[in-house]
Amino acid sequence: MTQRIPALKEEPVKRTSRGKKVLLGIVVALVVFILIFLFFRSSLSKYSDIQVVGTSYLSEQEVLQALDVKTGDSFFFPKISELKARVSKLEPLKSVTISKKFPGVLRVAVSEHPEVAIQLSEDGKVFSVLANGLVLPLRDGHFPDKPILSGWEQKAPNFIELCRILSEVPASFLSDLSEIHPDPSTAYPDRLKLFTRSRFEVVTTVNKLSDKIAYLSDIVQNREPGKVVMLEADTYLPYSAENANLETEEADNIKEKDSTQ
Repeated sequence: MTQRIPALKEEPVKRTSRGKKVLLGIVVALVVFILIFLFFRSSLSKYSDIQVVGTSYLSEQEVLQALDVKTGDSFFFPKISELKARVSKLEPLKSVTISKKFPGVLRVAVSEHPEVAIQLSEDGKVFSVLANGLVLPLRDGHFPDKPILSGWEQKAPNFIELCRILSEVPASFLSDLSEIHPDPSTAYPDRLKLFTRSRFEVVTTVNKLSDKIAYLSDIVQNREPGKVVMLEADTYLPYSAENANLETEEADNIKEKDSTQ
């Protein structure tokens, strides 16, 4: 009788193949881990150059101090969002752009609030006024062609709002403004008076100034010097007409005196 030879079981072969794959996976994972470890220990994973550009009133050191990172620190941590949050706490700063360029370069481009005016202290010192109402010492050798703000209380709401409005004024018109000071009244607590280098005198309020700038700019550019009032109603009176009225009044007064003699 012919007997069948039982087939060889392949299970041990499979186990051997699976074991080799597991071992290979462990070796690959170990190699990757070692490479990652060596990478983070190397200079490639650290800052080699930190660039700060765009500063004017801020110093490079102030920005670096706010960043709280230095060459040799990790390139990957903290994240850009965290770095931006740190720098954004600087008061002169309007915006900041931070980028990382591998390997090792951190670039910080800052944009400061624009300069809108200058302010004189009681002891004669000159300060720069930024669009957010921040008052800073004037930079050496720098004297901006901006209006002088006098009599204003720093950090007061009207002062801060005025600075914001001045930042929206066209540069050509802003340079024509020579002085702005508060002139409050019972009806208009935020009333102000401003003077231009082109010899205009203007009375308005902080709240109305933003809406009146275009109209005022048109008057200054196209009419002869005079007085402008921009409150509930807008009026303009050239100095020549005002002088003529004064001369007429003086002439009438003389006639009255002559008639009584």
